[in-house]
Amino acid sequence: MTENASVVAIAEPSRVQVSQIDKQLKTIWSSQEGATRASTFNLLVYESELQDPNSIGEAIGAIAVQHPCRAIALLASTDGPKDNLEAYVAAYCPVSEGGGRESICCEYITLRASGKALDELDTTAAALLLPELETFLWWKGPLNIHLELFTNLQHIVDRTVVDSSLFEEPEKALESYTSLALGQEKNRSFGDLNWSRLTPWREETAVAFDSESRAACLGALDRVIIEYGQSEGIPLNPCQAYLFLGWLASRLGWQPLSLHNKDLTKQIIMRDSTQRPIQVTVRAVAGEAHLAGQITSVGLRSEEMGAACSTVLCSSDSSSCIRMQMNMGEATLSLVSDIDTLTTEQLLSEALRTPDRDPIYEESLEVIHDLMQLK
Repeated sequence: MTENASVVAIAEPSRVQVSQIDKQLKTIWSSQEGATRASTFNLLVYESELQDPNSIGEAIGAIAVQHPCRAIALLASTDGPKDNLEAYVAAYCPVSEGGGRESICCEYITLRASGKALDELDTTAAALLLPELETFLWWKGPLNIHLELFTNLQHIVDRTVVDSSLFEEPEKALESYTSLALGQEKNRSFGDLNWSRLTPWREETAVAFDSESRAACLGALDRVIIEYGQSEGIPLNPCQAYLFLGWLASRLGWQPLSLHNKDLTKQIIMRDSTQRPIQVTVRAVAGEAHLAGQITSVGLRSEEMGAACSTVLCSSDSSSCIRMQMNMGEATLSLVSDIDTLTTEQLLSEALRTPDRDPIYEESLEVIHDLMQLK
C-alpha cells in the first residue's frame, strides 16, 4: 500500500480511460467501509517534470490532511508518445495522530499528457472539476515553458499559486506573470510562495523604521542594496529580490526609471513623488546551495541624513534568523530575530487558507511589471 507521512492509500493508483474516471471513483468509494468521500475544493497541481503516477506528492498529501479535496495532477510529458493522454485515479485518507486512518478522505486524479493533449489539458481538467466548489491551481514549475496552458487554466480557477523561485528565465517569466496577474478579473486572485517566504524580511524592515525618529528616514532613503544567494550550477533567480524591492517601492511611492544589467549586478534608478532619485543595486553573491535565489542581505541608506538612517538586515549564513543592525542617534543597535522556516507544503496550505486578493502583493507586482518593461 502506498503511504507517506501524512496519508495512506485506500485505493492504489490505477490507469483508466478519461471517460471512466468518475465511474471508477464511485466504485472505489462504494467498496470502502468507514471512509467518507469529501471535498471542500478542487485542487489542480501542474508539474513540469514527468512523475510516477504511483507516487502521491508530499505536498498534496499534506494538504489533504487539513483540507479534503479532489486533487488533479497535471503532468507534462515531453518524451512520451505524441498527442498522448493517460489518466490514473486513487483515493487517500489522512493518518491520525495515533497512526490510524481518518474517515474523511480525498480522491486523486492524475492526467499525464503530451502534444495536442497537453495543449488541451485545461479542457480535460475542467470536465473533472466538482461543481459549485472553488478551484485552486498550484503551478509547481517554470512558467514560460507551457505559458499557454497556464493562461488557459485561468478561465477555470479561482486562485492561482506559483513559486517564482522555480521560474526559469526569471525576468521573462516575471513579465508574463505580472501581466496576467494584474490583468485578471476581480474575482480571481494570485499568490506566490516566494512572496510568503519574504514575510520575515518585510516585518523586520517595518520594525526598523517603527519609531518616530526612524520613520523620518523613510522619506530620505536614496540607496538600497539587495543581495541574494547564488550557487555554482544553479541558474540565477532574482525573483525574491525583485519582490522585496516591489514591496518597498510600493510602500514608499517609488517608480522605476531605468534598469541596467552588468554581470551579476542590476543597477536600478527609481524616483519618489518629488522626483528625487533612489539608486538600487540588486546583485548575486556566492553562497550555499540552499540559499540560492534567497535574499541574504538588505542595506538601506540616506546620503542626506547620513549614518543616522543606516539599516542593514542579513542572514548570510543561515535562513533561520535575520540580524538587523541600525543606528539610533549615536548608538548602533543590533537585533537577531529567529525565522520560522516553513516547508513548501506549509506555505501552500497557508496560501489556500487565505484565498482573498492581497492588495499589497498586487501593488508590489505593479512595480515589478513596470520595472520589467525597462529591461
